[in-house]
Amino acid sequence: MGQEYTYAEAAVKLRVAETTLRRWVSKGRVPCHRLGRLVRFTDEDLAAAYKACPALARR
Repeated sequence: MGQEYTYAEAAVKLRVAETTLRRWVSKGRVPCHRLGRLVRFTDEDLAAAYKACPALARR
């Protein structure tokens, strides 16, 4: 299994605010993995975020 990222780490990689990433997850725009209350993102999840939000690809 690849690397897993927290909200803070994933937000830095996507170059968005953590609150923005949390909002996108709650709306289902960005996939994630939930382990109880923990939320983690894989490299594949972050790649899917670029496809779901074309504006991220221009950054």
